[in-house]
Amino acid sequence: MAKLLRKDALVILLNVVQEIPTPPMMIESRIRSPRTGEQATVSEVWKELHQEMKINAMKMLEEKKRKIESDAIEIRTSVLVGYPADKIIEFAGDEKVDLIIIGNVGLSGLSKVKTLGSVSRAVSENAKCPVMIVH
Repeated sequence: MAKLLRKDALVILLNVVQEIPTPPMMIESRIRSPRTGEQATVSEVWKELHQEMKINAMKMLEEKKRKIESDAIEIRTSVLVGYPADKIIEFAGDEKVDLIIIGNVGLSGLSKVKTLGSVSRAVSENAKCPVMIVH
């Protein structure tokens, strides 16, 4: 599709790792780190978890990039942390994206049951560029 639309097309594979807010009363609580087994604060463990999720997401995107890579199209990958819909919309604005292509249902909770996932719905309703939702 990118080849048909523009000769100099850039495809960006984006993944947003959902940020898990830490309740203020738990920030300094100490727990055992699943990675190191040592005592750490909840906020330190969340930080480790997000970093690990970010690394895994980047590996997954790089693997997908290798599968679809061609000389005709430039492909870039990016991983962000935060609320997915907000980050996708912000990223698209910053990068001056011409088109967002997103799946209709993600991996979050009850949205699997709905006809349209909450992230794809929020992106389609708030993005400044066209959004193609893929089933």
